[in-house]
Amino acid sequence: MMNFKKLAPWMGIVFSLLLAPLADATEGREGDQRPIAYVYDGEGACPEDCAKSAAEMAYRAGLRPVYIGPQDLNFRSDPEYVKHFFDGVKVWVQPGGHSRSVYRVMSPVLRKALLNFVFSGGGYVGFCAGAFISTNLIGSSGLPGFSILPGKSAPLMPPPTRPGLAFSIEEVVWNGKSRAIYFEGGPYLYELPPEVEVVATFKNGKIAAARTHFGLGKVFVSGPHPEAPKWWYEIDHVNDRDGDDHDLAVEMIQWAAFSKK
Repeated sequence: MMNFKKLAPWMGIVFSLLLAPLADATEGREGDQRPIAYVYDGEGACPEDCAKSAAEMAYRAGLRPVYIGPQDLNFRSDPEYVKHFFDGVKVWVQPGGHSRSVYRVMSPVLRKALLNFVFSGGGYVGFCAGAFISTNLIGSSGLPGFSILPGKSAPLMPPPTRPGLAFSIEEVVWNGKSRAIYFEGGPYLYELPPEVEVVATFKNGKIAAARTHFGLGKVFVSGPHPEAPKWWYEIDHVNDRDGDDHDLAVEMIQWAAFSKK
């Protein structure tokens, strides 16, 4: 995912200042009665605030984001605690990062509880790595994924916006409209069965985003990063012709959490 090793150490101060409003928006608040969005935040989530960006989108979607680590449920967890772990939760948001690391560190107990949650009527939203891990296998790695989105994922490797960068701004057709969206190391989807709705395609025709049902629950994933904060590309003086795409990220979360369809 993101790689800012080339930046000088003092840039961390700049990032902290840029992200200060974000932290305020996503912190839990006493008396907040909104339904909950669990947002994965642990090893495998990119350190450049992938989880924080996903939480911000959940907050804008009308949910109360709560960060969950890979061992928050484990074999030592009390069965009653496991049983009620997802009470009040509407959606799980899996941010960008490294999907293989996520699967490796996530406890089997949490993984099983997550899949049961979605199958029983919960929502799942995956950005980039969260799309990779949603399929039966994680891209071309041969490692297992969550198997909640039928079909396959594979790395899309477009050239960067300019030499030396690790990302690109990709032209995507999303629900029939042209959008320019931040992309870095994400997948495209293929061999999707008819019950999976294709929502967005890249300019080469490959599938960029899709949604479906898993049991009683809903799954919506995207290879690109509609949740990307502007500083991900503005720090390198790259322009996104139509600005941020947060409306699409919010749409994904609202559909998975609230849609009756």
